[in-house]
Formats: sequence, C-alpha cells, structure tokens
Amino acid sequence: ATVIPFWRMVDVSVDALRRRGEAIVVEIGHEGLDATEVGVVASEALPGAGSAPGITMPSVALALPGDHLESLRNFDPPVIARSRDARTSLDLRSVAPDDDRIITAALCRALT
Repeated sequence: ATVIPFWRMVDVSVDALRRRGEAIVVEIGHEGLDATEVGVVASEALPGAGSAPGITMPSVALALPGDHLESLRNFDPPVIARSRDARTSLDLRSVAPDDDRIITAALCRALT
C-alpha cells in the first residue's frame, strides 16, 4: 500500500469512492436524518491542490442542497467543501477513509 497521501488519493478508484459515499449516506439515515437530501454524485478532483492547472481526475462527491460551508467549517475539526449553484459539495477523493466518521458527523450537523 502506498504511504504517501497524495498517491493514495490518486490511486483510489471511482467505484471505491462511490461505495464510501453511499455508506456515509446510510449512516446519515441511521442518525434519523433525511438522507435523501444527500446525493452521491460524479465530480472532478484537482490533483495536487491545483498545482497542475487544467488537470482533473474523476471523483465522487457528497452533495446537499443549500450553502452549508459555515456549518462545515465551524465543525471540529473543520470540514472544507465548496458551494456552487445553491449546492454544497464535498469531494471524497480528498478525504482519507479514516475520516469518514468525521464527515458523517459534520454533514449530520449541517442538515439539522
């Protein structure tokens, strides 16, 4: 297994990202929230934090209606997402699988 986080992120398949997204949505539902508000959608990630201009790679994001950036950034630890066209998106390629519990908790708070 690759130990350098960048290469781990590049190496993960879109299918694996989709499965993680679907698992997070299920967990949100287990918390008693309306998980139908959270979509698992195709996305494009910027490798190297944008250090390779014009280069993108297929990814998967969690998307929810509205702008939830403030709630996510105020979470402990802060969760960084993006908001565009009245929708908040969180690209899973940039999140380590070990942090999925944090993402789930932050999204639950954002949805309440």
